[in-house]
Amino acid sequence: MKKFNISVITTPYRAKLIISIYKSWFKRNGKALDVGCGTGIVANILKKELGLKITGCDVKNYLIHNIPFVKVKGDKLPFPKHSFDVVLFNDVLHHIDKPKQEQVISEALRVGKNVFIFEYEAGTGGKILDIVLNKFHYDDLNTPLAFRSANEWKQLFKKLSANYDYIKLKKPFWYPFTHIAFRVSKNK
Repeated sequence: MKKFNISVITTPYRAKLIISIYKSWFKRNGKALDVGCGTGIVANILKKELGLKITGCDVKNYLIHNIPFVKVKGDKLPFPKHSFDVVLFNDVLHHIDKPKQEQVISEALRVGKNVFIFEYEAGTGGKILDIVLNKFHYDDLNTPLAFRSANEWKQLFKKLSANYDYIKLKKPFWYPFTHIAFRVSKNK
């Protein structure tokens, strides 16, 4: 276990939102890869709630939960083709420069049968809040503010010749972000 991380307070609410979407898309006991798993809080909750066999990966080990972990180096995910039922990107893709997002999703489609993306559409206030929260969570995290609108994500999936399902979550009046979720798969 690592030192205290403020995400133990801020992340459980977001995890409940993620689970509310994913539970209709997952097969119980599936094999999942959580790319950009961070502290592992969301992965640990998904493991418990959905019975997933989950592996986390990130560019650095920020884990505060005991889940299998693989450090990612470079542009490739270190797994064979179709190693996972699903590859998860939970609020992580906006930390990757837009030009690299296409490559990262293509790589996820190589190692997983499906890719689930949970992101938010951020206005100016949301972008500022994202920078502040990430400094509290991970003081060295890249924050290029590479957010996309739902339509921009859809255009990217079309460019990748991928199928997708889309859900926009209702934003609680007190919560600063509007979340969107995609289930993406390669055309066969």
